[in-house]
Amino acid sequence: MKNKSRKKLILVAITFLLSTSFVAPTVASAATFGNSNNGASSVEQFQIRYSGAAWNYKKNSGKNYAYFKYSRNGKTLLTKYAYNGKSTGSVWDSLSWNGPKTKFNWGNG
Repeated sequence: MKNKSRKKLILVAITFLLSTSFVAPTVASAATFGNSNNGASSVEQFQIRYSGAAWNYKKNSGKNYAYFKYSRNGKTLLTKYAYNGKSTGSVWDSLSWNGPKTKFNWGNG
């Protein structure tokens, strides 16, 4: 009887772990730059997708814009500007294990 209960408990635990790993995004890395008035952030999800954001609130930041850019192998994949508010976007990473790295840059002006 104990052995049967133990197997059932293990099966429930494995099912729970597998179901939550596919439902909730797994964050591999995250970084935020700037401050609450002007900045950018990048989040890597499942080690294959990057989601970025840039924000600028002119009244408090003293800046005209903020931007973020994803690039790979010297080529720009995505650039987004935020002039007064927030701008978001995402890119897929290379699926090659030895492939070029996806880079995140941000700036303001």
